[in-house]
Amino acid sequence: MPPSERRAQRVGGRLLRSWLAAAHGEALAADGQRSARLRAFDRAAGLLPTDVSAVDGPYVVLDPVHLARWSGHALARIGEPDAVDLLSTALSRLDPTFTRAETALRVDLAPAFLAMGERVEGRAHAQRARALAVEIGSVRQQRRIARLGGPRN
Repeated sequence: MPPSERRAQRVGGRLLRSWLAAAHGEALAADGQRSARLRAFDRAAGLLPTDVSAVDGPYVVLDPVHLARWSGHALARIGEPDAVDLLSTALSRLDPTFTRAETALRVDLAPAFLAMGERVEGRAHAQRARALAVEIGSVRQQRRIARLGGPRN
């Protein structure tokens, strides 16, 4: 357990500790540490309170769907095929009013599908992500989609 999580254990609740474990998992994925990344996200899932709406403490937006998004994003960044299933499940469970979250999910799904050779699915997610990114004015997500290349419509 990283020092930040040990400190949070003394002063923070389960939600904050879950968030820290997930952040650690993303850093481990970026460093190519697949097994450690899996353990960190498993720890995050185990710490996640059942009812996050009743949690006191710092403002943290994290529930099972958002944790799955985060974990899927980390998997997609390292090219893991499991990212598609995790991200697709998160997309199917996502509140449809969370347009920013849907955009990010689709931006992650597009290259994940393309890496698997699923060009039709990858392009469909890229096109939808591009349209959503323009709609909400997310320059960051527009840049991420542009890096994928390919047709614009």
